[in-house]
Amino acid sequence: MFDKNKILILCKVVDNYGDIGVVYRLARALSDLRPSLEITLVVSNLESFHKLANQIDPSKKIQDFRYKNLVWKVVDWNLPAEGKKTELQFSDFNSQLILECFQCGRPEWLENILFAPDFSETVQIIQIDYLTAEDYADEFHLLKSGTRKANVKKIFFMPGFTEKTGGLIINNEKVTDDMEKSGASCLSLSAGRLRQAGLSEVPLTLHTAGGTAEPPLQSLAREFSIFFFAYDDDCSAVVKGISDFQSQVRRTEPDFSVTVYLASGKSALPFEEAWQKYGSPFEIKKIPFLEQGAFDEFILEMDFLFVRGEDSLSRAALSALPYVWQAYKQDENYQLVKVNALLERMRPFFDQEEFEPVRNFWQNYNDYENPTEPENLTKMLVSARNQKNTAGFKKFAEQLHQNGNLAEHLLEFIDGLRF
Repeated sequence: MFDKNKILILCKVVDNYGDIGVVYRLARALSDLRPSLEITLVVSNLESFHKLANQIDPSKKIQDFRYKNLVWKVVDWNLPAEGKKTELQFSDFNSQLILECFQCGRPEWLENILFAPDFSETVQIIQIDYLTAEDYADEFHLLKSGTRKANVKKIFFMPGFTEKTGGLIINNEKVTDDMEKSGASCLSLSAGRLRQAGLSEVPLTLHTAGGTAEPPLQSLAREFSIFFFAYDDDCSAVVKGISDFQSQVRRTEPDFSVTVYLASGKSALPFEEAWQKYGSPFEIKKIPFLEQGAFDEFILEMDFLFVRGEDSLSRAALSALPYVWQAYKQDENYQLVKVNALLERMRPFFDQEEFEPVRNFWQNYNDYENPTEPENLTKMLVSARNQKNTAGFKKFAEQLHQNGNLAEHLLEFIDGLRF
């Protein structure tokens, strides 16, 4: 009897938090949709997992993890693999469904179990692949693949931006509504919203041209809030583009101000260096590392997002907020293929005039062989503040929601399995 209620999820952490971020989000979504599921997570870097969910104990090889009123089993990928030293046997999790995420392969101890000569259970491996807007995502979705044994089956399950793929993981995201406050079209970040995002219990550091101070948790009139999360790279053009945007608006609204909420990590230092080079032209608030749920809440309170990698890209795309995506640098500038593929998915939802600065800056920002220029970023920000390009981002987000939840599509596929 094929048991569809037990799922083993494999995650080999390559990007510090990107891989485990998606896997943790997927496990949450699956449990929310079907609380009866028995989930086991096998993770190669429990330190990274601990950052996203602090109840994880990185020192424990096997542990229970409480999610809401459910209990998952969490297992260290790096268990000993030989003989009786193996701490986990197939009978311990008894899962005939394995989600193999991001072409991660399988830990040696699991290989030894599945491909032992006397192992005869039917196992379905579902490879959850990388997110891409490229055409091959449509072509590879639900494509069968082989393994070394007939009873160990494998199939591709592609996340993506079209209805021909599995879609994106949707937790509790809603498309943001257009808002107007005091004659201004931008959102304000209030004390209540900060508390909801989990930031009332952690220090925010506010930098201004006059020094460093603890910020008051209150609404700021005519504030435009930008979240910045990027790879380690020169941020001069970004800082200049934001500064020029603020200056342009202040010509008619002298009390207008920009605040950049700067994510902790490798991009924080180059951003601060560029900010100081340009005379500290706007406020920055350094954001400590947030657990996943708090991060999701927090970015929805922004007016504009800079995101990188896969997990934060999918959150930005679903949020309906205007955003810039930085793709992971690849040989021969191949990341531009991925960026252009996503831009082509987005293009139909925008007016052509508003799309041009988006396309131009995204391409320029992701072209690591040529310097980034600030002009198109300034145009993007002005359009976002004036609610001109926001309609395109919102329509694209609505389409992604209509495509459906990857977790829900995955469960539908599992329910249809027949052996």
